[in-house]
Amino acid sequence: MTDSPSPILLDDEEFLQKFEDCSLSRECWTHTAHIRMAWLQMERAASFYEALERIRVGIVSFNASVNNAGYHETITVAFARLIYLRRQSDVEARNWQDFLIRHSDLVSRDNPILRTYYSAEVLHSNYARANFVEPDLRPLPCPSAGKEFVTEDG
Repeated sequence: MTDSPSPILLDDEEFLQKFEDCSLSRECWTHTAHIRMAWLQMERAASFYEALERIRVGIVSFNASVNNAGYHETITVAFARLIYLRRQSDVEARNWQDFLIRHSDLVSRDNPILRTYYSAEVLHSNYARANFVEPDLRPLPCPSAGKEFVTEDG
C-alpha cells in the first residue's frame, strides 16, 4: 500500500498528473475523484468530445492499473454531459472547489442524480455498461444538437 495523499489535498495539476500516470491509490479513486478528473479534463480540452475521449481513455487505463474492470460507458457519458453543461452555464464556479460546492448533487449518495434520468433496469444493463444509452425516464440536457455530442454509436 502506498502513502498517497488524499486527492482532495492535491492541487489540480498534481491530481490530474497522478491520475494520468496511474499513481493515485485505488482508495483515492472515488466517485468525487471521477467528477473532479472529468471537470479538469473539460477545462483543458478544446471541445466536449476531446474531453470525453480523455475521460474514457483515462478511466480505462487507471482501472486497468488497479485491476478494476468497472468501466461503464453510459455513466461516463451521462456524467460528462452533466458536468460540461453545468460548467458552461455556471460562470460563478471559478475552480473545482467552487464547482463541487455549487453542484454537490453530482456526488450525492442519498439521491444519485442519474436516477432522475435512468431506470435501474436500463442503467445496470450489460448493454449500457458497454455502450452509451440515452435515458429512459427523462432526456439528459444537451446544449446543442451538434455532432459534438454524437457518440461512437451515432
